[in-house]
Amino acid sequence: MEQGSPWLRLRSGQVLGRAELPRVVWSFWDKGIQDLSEFRQLCIETWRSMNPAWDIKVLDLKSVWVYLHPHDLPREWQDMYVTFQSDAVRLALLGRYGGIWVDPATICLRPFDTWLCKSLHRGPRGIAAFYFASWGTEVGRSTEYVENWVLAARRSHPMILRWKELFNSYFDSIRAGQGSLDVLHLPVHPMFRHIDLSHMQRYGHDMRSYLVMHSCFKKMIDEEPSMRRIWQEEMELFRADDHALWHMDEPEVCWDTEAALAKWLGEGNAAWEDHVLAKCPILKFTRTFAQLLDKEPRCRFVAPADKRPGHLEACCCLGVAFRSALTFEPAD
Repeated sequence: MEQGSPWLRLRSGQVLGRAELPRVVWSFWDKGIQDLSEFRQLCIETWRSMNPAWDIKVLDLKSVWVYLHPHDLPREWQDMYVTFQSDAVRLALLGRYGGIWVDPATICLRPFDTWLCKSLHRGPRGIAAFYFASWGTEVGRSTEYVENWVLAARRSHPMILRWKELFNSYFDSIRAGQGSLDVLHLPVHPMFRHIDLSHMQRYGHDMRSYLVMHSCFKKMIDEEPSMRRIWQEEMELFRADDHALWHMDEPEVCWDTEAALAKWLGEGNAAWEDHVLAKCPILKFTRTFAQLLDKEPRCRFVAPADKRPGHLEACCCLGVAFRSALTFEPAD
């Protein structure tokens, strides 16, 4: 695509493919944004409200080809399990253009420029992500369990490019059809046979074949000194346990879906609301929790305030977070 194409020009005046860190938020939903639940559409509205100067691009199976070429993705990308399709797309987009990747089931509670991208514009920190210390090799301390649901990177960052290369190479070496994840056999694949992925077998779960991006990241930092140095010295890492995943991990919920829904959809909880609004720049909802919230209509979270045009009323505890984000007024 020509660099003058309107598809590549952002509202900020930047041109994708030229700007080092473009003001663009990428996401992917295979069936298109119109197929998203009202909960996830509300999440995306918070990205727009909190970051009005940024372009929000939620791609699908058709529009992805506006920005990517087949050689950016694994050969059998169109037949891959949708989770892996999304993983491949995020690495390809960030490698080719840079910007921020955000999974749809994510509420933004603070402008990206004030925290996620604050140190990426200048200096060595050209990549940022969250890590989940609870799944680190040293439980609660180490940072190698880097999450992929929010990633920020400068265009052509070497870690993103290498991560993408490993991910694509793995899928190019197997049959990546829509069948069971068990067919992937990642732990015994030659690429990973000598990589210690034991930290992904925890709490009664074996996540090694599902978290291919995480496995590729571990391989990258274990085997390549240059990538290990970037991870240890240059990568901006945020501890997800303390904010992005806190609402699922906190003692009164502790990853229990019933307890979570009772709290989030219940009446206001001042302590919870104060913590979230003060400490959490985003709230990420993992698959099981997001799928339950997908069943709820928009009015379960927020509704227009009576006799106050343009104002929103929070209809539950989680609605307070939505209202805060959706009524945010950025500083001039």
